[in-house]
Amino acid sequence: MMPRDAYVVKMEARLMGWAHELAWLRSKAALVATRGSVRFQLQLAAAQGSQQAVRHEFEKLKKSGEERWDAVAACLEVAWKDLTA
Repeated sequence: MMPRDAYVVKMEARLMGWAHELAWLRSKAALVATRGSVRFQLQLAAAQGSQQAVRHEFEKLKKSGEERWDAVAACLEVAWKDLTA
């Protein structure tokens, strides 16, 4: 496991990139009004929910003490893998 500060910086960058990608997708979805866009909107909402779950785990990680660092970091990695799968 990488040092705590480096891991926090890495995850902030990942989450910010994902947030920008979701914002871009939302703007594109707003321009398209088709039947397929309803399904896309549902998938986008699910992705946003997953992103919020990862963000929540990340915030817990940043607040955790050194004794819980490995456990919380492991949970965050699982959440990140689910989000990007």
